[in-house]
Amino acid sequence: MTRGLSLRVATEADRRALWRIHSDSVSALCQGAYSSQEVRTWVELLRPDGYLRPEQPRTVLVAERGRNLVGFGQLDPLLGELEALYVSPEEAGQGVGSSLLSALEVVAWQAGAPMMCLDASLNAEAFYRARGYVRLHRAHRILTPEVQLACVRMRKQRPAPPRLLSERRGEAFSSP
Repeated sequence: MTRGLSLRVATEADRRALWRIHSDSVSALCQGAYSSQEVRTWVELLRPDGYLRPEQPRTVLVAERGRNLVGFGQLDPLLGELEALYVSPEEAGQGVGSSLLSALEVVAWQAGAPMMCLDASLNAEAFYRARGYVRLHRAHRILTPEVQLACVRMRKQRPAPPRLLSERRGEAFSSP
């Protein structure tokens, strides 16, 4: 349900909210896919100052419902690397993640990225697969020497631009 949802570019004032969304999302939505130690370590390593770092320019979009931030996504548009996509647990399944992902794909395609790649958490693989991403291989994110998160490397090719009617000469055309 995307009614009342708006997307915008994140600002410095959003840092704490990004951290809260990320922490809450991992704590609630990753249970079952990861051990309690993995989830706890992941959340403990997150810090508000880790978002919107000037030495790492990225496209960061936030989703708002009313005056509340309910999700965010972070993209390196030149590489086409989706680095983060998190939604508040109470908004999961309401179209927030899909809206953010679609908008970030447009940014990547407009920047000339030939594909988008990401490391999906185990609980998110089906979400990305349903949106056209294909599984490449299993991967790991090292959090500490003792904790490595299993994830799935995925990719989506940039869609071919639509062909103009003038480019279709000689092709059969049938109306529905």
